Amino acid sequence: MAMGTLLGRDVDLDTLETAWRAASGGTPQLAVVWGRRRVGKTFLLSHLVEGKRALFFGATQQAEAVELRRFAEAVGRDLGPVASDLAGGGFASWESALRFVVALAREQPLVVVLDEAPYLARSTRGFASIVQVVWDHLPPGTRLMLVLTGSAVGTIESMLGAGGALRGRPTVTMRLDPLTAPEARGFLPQLSPTAYLEAYAACGGYPLHLRRWDGGSGTGANLTHLALTPGGLLLEDALGILGEELPDVGGYPRILAAIGRGRTRASEIADEAAQRIEHPLEVLVRTGLVRRSVPLGAPRRARPVYEIDDPYLAFWFSVLYSDLAQIDRGQGHAVLHHRRDQWQRHLGWMFEELARQHAARLVAAGALPEDLIVGRWWSTSGPPAEVDVLGMRGTRTALLGEARWQSRPLGPRDVRALGSKVTAVPDPIEEPLLVLWGRSGLEPGSLSEMVRGYDLDEMLSPDVRPAGDGPRRRARRR
Repeated sequence: MAMGTLLGRDVDLDTLETAWRAASGGTPQLAVVWGRRRVGKTFLLSHLVEGKRALFFGATQQAEAVELRRFAEAVGRDLGPVASDLAGGGFASWESALRFVVALAREQPLVVVLDEAPYLARSTRGFASIVQVVWDHLPPGTRLMLVLTGSAVGTIESMLGAGGALRGRPTVTMRLDPLTAPEARGFLPQLSPTAYLEAYAACGGYPLHLRRWDGGSGTGANLTHLALTPGGLLLEDALGILGEELPDVGGYPRILAAIGRGRTRASEIADEAAQRIEHPLEVLVRTGLVRRSVPLGAPRRARPVYEIDDPYLAFWFSVLYSDLAQIDRGQGHAVLHHRRDQWQRHLGWMFEELARQHAARLVAAGALPEDLIVGRWWSTSGPPAEVDVLGMRGTRTALLGEARWQSRPLGPRDVRALGSKVTAVPDPIEEPLLVLWGRSGLEPGSLSEMVRGYDLDEMLSPDVRPAGDGPRRRARRR
């Protein structure tokens, strides 16, 4: 079967291919690959098994007997009639099914993928322990690569964590997160940087979302079709993603909606959601759906703020959630106009996130000091002040950055405004570096030894070169 191009997952595929080569040589491999729905787990593993002796089984939410029957059918489909005959028509238990594939891998290499293994854990009591027992008693030289995947992140992590049946067993553990904006650029290469960031701000780093975005249509048309029309992918998918992670009780959507509307302090969230939030907020942080942040360099007593840690879900809760009923009634076009300010605020937030990510990539590439820690900063006492990107070396501030979602180039006034914040940040060095990120970058006349500027095209580039590595872009002039 012809497969689409795998984008943004080259390193992950290389890791799995390395494990496959080890298994083929007689060192069995147990890989656990997990991540939210739509991040591309199945697509990645489809590329892994292509051209190999492989059994790919997608679990469903059905009874154990049904799943075992479907697994037997998969053996015949993927491994042929000889293997199907050896199976004897079916399996009485998952232990017998797993021991069967172990036997098939004694002479020839075999990769077996159990996609959405948490479904099997729900229908079969002690499923993870069954895998553990079979794995702990593999015959020497077994040429098997067993891959377990799951979208229920909490379930997988409980299998691997302290007290989990699979703790210490996997040779490969891989959590797939949504792609970053630079990683996902290849899905929509024809778009301008601004149009692409708008697409990414709505779709997040989910490959299926990005593939459904029509590069030949404008942002408004895509939002109308995908997010503001009943049945639209971006309108419907959020509940499926959340449903894999969160129980039905606990008021999680109300908490996420409060955060999406800009209520970032715990007290504000509790007032907006009109419920107790301590436990559900901890669950949201633990699952990675919400991020707890304090100012970089702040004392331990600093009160945290909470943000949705996913561009697509942040878009859904900040722009769509309050008007779901109107969208369902076919009023999406009016909602798009009504929520224009929220959409622009979401884009501004996305641009700031991208600036912090870009700063971290500059550190990794050697364009900024290797010991520079990057984050956000805001005052916790005294006059209010905020810095979009703060860089600290030890306990001292060495970089201040500003991110502006505006079309015109930034200029001297913006540099002076950023420089005026130096006295407010924690223990600044004598002359910290000032960095400005804007859609069109910084006017060349404002660049200097201690002032840098980057535009959106540079921020989205997958390659970040150290400063002085050739005349690649004007923002790196010193």
